[in-house]
Amino acid sequence: MFNRKLEDVVVKSIAAFTNGQGGTLLIGINDEGTPLGLERDYATLDCSDRDKFEVHLRNLLKQNFGEAFVTTKVRISFPLAEGIEICQIDISQAQQPIVVKATDKHGQVSEKFYVRSGNSSLEMPMSEMHSYISERFS
Repeated sequence: MFNRKLEDVVVKSIAAFTNGQGGTLLIGINDEGTPLGLERDYATLDCSDRDKFEVHLRNLLKQNFGEAFVTTKVRISFPLAEGIEICQIDISQAQQPIVVKATDKHGQVSEKFYVRSGNSSLEMPMSEMHSYISERFS
């Protein structure tokens, strides 16, 4: 999970949830809803316990959203799904828009604003962002 691409997906998803109505992100479950567990994710960190996994995850979120956001808007737990441990991240909605910095493959940094649309996290086009923000955060 904690290769760069997957870290980006986690950050993007959390930003999208908090910019909307909040929600839950599950790690260790595939798109069809089948529990896979966290062993592969643990292996990418060269560890085999959820404590190190959670520390890494919290550090990633602090870097992208700040300590206040992580302590007030994010709850991390490790429930069992069909007897397999997964990671559940519950995200509360933000009181103001959350923008994340993204680095492309050329090292260029840009700011992105993500929202949820159904079961997807989408980058909001600049042309629609003002309208969304004024409606959602007023």
